Amino acid sequence: MFWNRKKEPPCTRSEPRDHHYVFAHYTVRDVCAQDPIQFFAIVASPEQEKFVAWLWQTTEKRVGKPIAEVDPSQLTVTTCRVKEVPAVILKMPPPVAAAEAHLVGVLLTDFQKAVESEGKATFRYFTLEHGVNLDGTTRTVLCEWDEGGHKNFGDGPPPTVGAFANALEGKI
Repeated sequence: MFWNRKKEPPCTRSEPRDHHYVFAHYTVRDVCAQDPIQFFAIVASPEQEKFVAWLWQTTEKRVGKPIAEVDPSQLTVTTCRVKEVPAVILKMPPPVAAAEAHLVGVLLTDFQKAVESEGKATFRYFTLEHGVNLDGTTRTVLCEWDEGGHKNFGDGPPPTVGAFANALEGKI
Protein backbone atom coordinates (compact mmCIF):
# COMPACT_ATOMS: atom_id res chain seq x y z
CA MET A 1 0.00 0.00 0.00
CA PHE A 2 1.21 3.48 -0.84
CA TRP A 3 1.43 4.66 2.78
CA ASN A 4 3.79 1.81 3.66
CA ARG A 5 6.27 2.57 0.89
CA LYS A 6 9.71 3.69 1.95
CA LYS A 7 10.82 6.67 -0.09
CA GLU A 8 14.07 8.48 -0.27
CA PRO A 9 13.42 12.11 0.53
CA PRO A 10 13.17 14.02 -2.78
CA CYS A 11 14.96 17.01 -1.32
CA THR A 12 17.49 17.07 1.45
CA ARG A 13 16.48 20.61 2.45
CA SER A 14 13.16 22.35 2.75
CA GLU A 15 14.54 25.72 1.60
CA PRO A 16 16.92 26.50 -1.26
CA ARG A 17 20.52 27.34 -0.40
CA ASP A 18 21.04 31.10 -0.63
CA HIS A 19 24.09 31.07 -2.92
CA HIS A 20 22.71 28.43 -5.29
CA TYR A 21 19.38 30.24 -5.64
CA VAL A 22 20.78 33.78 -5.92
CA PHE A 23 23.47 32.76 -8.46
CA ALA A 24 20.97 31.08 -10.82
CA HIS A 25 18.01 33.43 -10.40
CA TYR A 26 19.64 36.83 -9.95
CA THR A 27 23.42 37.22 -10.30
CA VAL A 28 23.88 35.75 -13.78
CA ARG A 29 20.74 37.43 -15.10
CA ASP A 30 21.63 40.84 -13.67
CA VAL A 31 25.19 40.73 -15.00
CA CYS A 32 24.00 39.65 -18.44
CA ALA A 33 21.42 42.47 -18.48
CA GLN A 34 24.18 45.08 -18.10
CA ASP A 35 25.68 44.13 -21.47
CA PRO A 36 24.46 40.90 -23.08
CA ILE A 37 27.00 40.95 -25.91
CA GLN A 38 29.90 41.39 -23.50
CA PHE A 39 28.48 38.61 -21.28
CA PHE A 40 28.44 36.19 -24.23
CA ALA A 41 31.88 37.29 -25.40
CA ILE A 42 33.49 36.69 -22.01
CA VAL A 43 31.76 33.34 -21.49
CA ALA A 44 33.06 32.18 -24.87
CA SER A 45 36.61 33.44 -24.18
CA PRO A 46 39.65 32.07 -22.34
CA GLU A 47 38.53 34.33 -19.44
CA GLN A 48 35.46 32.17 -18.80
CA GLU A 49 36.82 30.49 -15.66
CA LYS A 50 37.81 33.81 -14.07
CA PHE A 51 34.47 35.31 -15.03
CA VAL A 52 32.49 32.46 -13.47
CA ALA A 53 34.60 32.77 -10.29
CA TRP A 54 33.80 36.50 -10.25
CA LEU A 55 30.07 35.70 -10.61
CA TRP A 56 30.29 33.47 -7.51
CA GLN A 57 32.16 36.24 -5.63
CA THR A 58 29.43 38.68 -6.64
CA THR A 59 26.87 36.22 -5.30
CA GLU A 60 28.75 36.00 -1.98
CA LYS A 61 28.61 39.80 -1.66
CA ARG A 62 24.93 39.86 -2.56
CA VAL A 63 24.08 37.13 -0.01
CA GLY A 64 26.35 38.70 2.59
CA LYS A 65 28.27 35.61 3.61
CA PRO A 66 30.89 33.21 2.18
CA ILE A 67 29.76 30.21 0.17
CA ALA A 68 29.69 27.19 2.45
CA GLU A 69 27.01 24.84 1.13
CA VAL A 70 27.66 24.94 -2.63
CA ASP A 71 30.72 23.75 -4.55
CA PRO A 72 31.17 26.31 -7.36
CA SER A 73 33.64 24.00 -9.13
CA GLN A 74 30.70 21.72 -10.01
CA LEU A 75 29.27 24.35 -12.35
CA THR A 76 29.90 23.68 -16.04
CA VAL A 77 29.36 25.98 -19.01
CA THR A 78 28.19 25.01 -22.48
CA THR A 79 28.09 27.46 -25.38
CA CYS A 80 25.91 26.43 -28.28
CA ARG A 81 23.10 27.55 -30.55
CA VAL A 82 19.40 26.99 -29.99
CA LYS A 83 17.57 27.44 -33.30
CA GLU A 84 20.49 29.51 -34.61
CA VAL A 85 20.37 31.73 -31.51
CA PRO A 86 23.61 31.97 -29.50
CA ALA A 87 23.12 30.27 -26.13
CA VAL A 88 24.97 29.81 -22.86
CA ILE A 89 23.84 26.91 -20.72
CA LEU A 90 25.07 26.64 -17.15
CA LYS A 91 24.82 23.26 -15.46
CA MET A 92 24.55 24.16 -11.81
CA PRO A 93 25.91 22.19 -8.86
CA PRO A 94 23.31 19.51 -8.06
CA PRO A 95 20.17 20.98 -6.47
CA VAL A 96 19.10 19.75 -3.03
CA ALA A 97 15.89 21.75 -2.56
CA ALA A 98 12.88 22.80 -4.58
CA ALA A 99 13.44 26.00 -6.59
CA GLU A 100 17.18 25.43 -6.96
CA ALA A 101 18.15 25.27 -10.62
CA HIS A 102 19.53 22.25 -12.43
CA LEU A 103 20.31 24.40 -15.46
CA VAL A 104 20.28 28.03 -16.57
CA GLY A 105 19.88 28.98 -20.22
CA VAL A 106 20.65 32.43 -21.61
CA LEU A 107 19.70 33.10 -25.24
CA LEU A 108 21.00 36.14 -27.14
CA THR A 109 17.86 36.79 -29.14
CA ASP A 110 18.63 39.73 -31.41
CA PHE A 111 22.38 39.96 -31.75
CA GLN A 112 22.36 40.87 -35.45
CA LYS A 113 19.73 43.59 -34.97
CA ALA A 114 21.72 45.08 -32.08
CA VAL A 115 24.93 45.15 -34.13
CA GLU A 116 23.21 46.77 -37.11
CA SER A 117 21.51 49.46 -35.04
CA GLU A 118 24.34 49.83 -32.50
CA GLY A 119 21.74 49.23 -29.82
CA LYS A 120 21.67 46.98 -26.82
CA ALA A 121 21.06 43.31 -27.50
CA THR A 122 18.25 41.51 -25.76
CA PHE A 123 18.28 38.07 -24.21
CA ARG A 124 15.93 35.50 -22.77
CA TYR A 125 16.70 33.85 -19.45
CA PHE A 126 15.46 30.35 -18.56
CA THR A 127 15.88 28.08 -15.57
CA LEU A 128 15.17 24.39 -15.19
CA GLU A 129 14.31 24.10 -11.54
CA HIS A 130 14.11 21.20 -9.15
CA GLY A 131 10.55 20.55 -8.04
CA VAL A 132 8.48 18.10 -6.05
CA ASN A 133 5.13 16.58 -6.99
CA LEU A 134 2.31 16.27 -4.48
CA ASP A 135 3.12 12.57 -4.03
CA GLY A 136 6.70 13.44 -3.06
CA THR A 137 8.37 12.40 -6.30
CA THR A 138 10.76 14.82 -7.94
CA ARG A 139 10.29 16.65 -11.20
CA THR A 140 11.78 19.52 -13.13
CA VAL A 141 10.03 22.81 -13.78
CA LEU A 142 10.79 24.96 -16.84
CA CYS A 143 10.75 28.68 -16.02
CA GLU A 144 11.65 32.00 -17.61
CA TRP A 145 12.61 35.33 -16.07
CA ASP A 146 11.74 38.55 -17.89
CA GLU A 147 10.79 42.13 -17.08
CA GLY A 148 7.48 40.86 -15.72
CA GLY A 149 9.14 38.46 -13.31
CA HIS A 150 9.17 34.69 -13.05
CA LYS A 151 7.08 32.58 -15.46
CA ASN A 152 6.43 28.92 -14.68
CA PHE A 153 5.79 26.72 -17.75
CA GLY A 154 5.13 23.57 -15.71
CA ASP A 155 6.87 20.22 -16.02
CA GLY A 156 10.23 20.43 -17.70
CA PRO A 157 12.51 17.98 -19.45
CA PRO A 158 15.10 15.70 -17.83
CA PRO A 159 17.93 17.78 -16.32
CA THR A 160 20.46 17.33 -19.12
CA VAL A 161 21.97 20.03 -21.31
CA GLY A 162 20.60 18.40 -24.48
CA ALA A 163 17.04 17.96 -23.21
CA PHE A 164 17.05 21.51 -21.81
CA ALA A 165 18.30 22.97 -25.11
CA ASN A 166 15.55 21.06 -26.94
CA ALA A 167 12.92 22.45 -24.55
CA LEU A 168 14.24 25.98 -25.14
CA GLU A 169 13.78 25.50 -28.89
CA GLY A 170 10.06 25.30 -28.24
CA LYS A 171 10.13 28.68 -26.49
CA ILE A 172 11.74 30.72 -29.29
